[in-house]
Amino acid sequence: MWFKNASLLRLPADFSLPTEPDEALTAQALRSPGPLELETRGFISPFGDGGALSHSSGGAVLLHLGTEARLLPSSVVRDALDDKFAAHEAKTGRKPGKRLRAEMRDAVLGELLPRAFIQRSRTPGYFDPVSKLLIVDSSSDKACETFASVLREALGSFPSRPLATEASLPLLMTEWLIAGQPPEGFALGDECELKDPSDNTSQIKCKRHDLSADEVREHARVGKQVSQLSLVFDDRLSFVLDAKMKLRKLKFLDIVADQLDAQDGADQATVLDAEFTLMSLELRRLLERLDAILRFVD
Repeated sequence: MWFKNASLLRLPADFSLPTEPDEALTAQALRSPGPLELETRGFISPFGDGGALSHSSGGAVLLHLGTEARLLPSSVVRDALDDKFAAHEAKTGRKPGKRLRAEMRDAVLGELLPRAFIQRSRTPGYFDPVSKLLIVDSSSDKACETFASVLREALGSFPSRPLATEASLPLLMTEWLIAGQPPEGFALGDECELKDPSDNTSQIKCKRHDLSADEVREHARVGKQVSQLSLVFDDRLSFVLDAKMKLRKLKFLDIVADQLDAQDGADQATVLDAEFTLMSLELRRLLERLDAILRFVD
């Protein structure tokens, strides 16, 4: 269940989840969409069908937001509408007006939606009471806000906001790249993106590249700013830090995975608990270090 990304939302220092969050989450549990609904969202068990809607370890609370969406391609709707428009014109000799076209569209959706396939997906996230952060496994702002919005509906209040830093991330990352030396505990990875601050369409992307090479650092020296930079923390995890304080392409390295060897052969719930415990502790260490360097805004 290792997260691949981490979008971060800040909560106030006095915020805490209910002692028994499942009682509140049940009101926003995932249900299947009705015949005329395109999509529904709600919480599902991290352990699979029928399990608890949350799981706690070391104070951190793991949640999974589920989505069920009907797959109805726009081309299918358009073809069905074209047939109706053509039939109307053949019968009356006139093209349907705007109001009639809208009514026909509603009728087509009413016919097609109940027969559409349903696609299921889930987005994991967890609340860390130490850092007062909601950490969502997605690099999408929309997915992150949706997670918080459904949680807000369940709890009645969830005063989250995107995590901000006092330090300028593009300027700091640019300095690290030029110097070839990130802060203590970190090492440069092999990926970066640089943009011209006066023209965001002008950008350079490097992948699987030696970031200490002069041809990479020269772009920063002449004025481009780093918008994404891959880093390795304490030889335990790698990630790409971006200018919006998102952690992309998270990878927990072998030294972390080796700590789970004792779980081989354990049941699914035990493995999930062990992985979540280790992952949340590793991310807590990383975020504490980043907070010391970047100074997260309270």
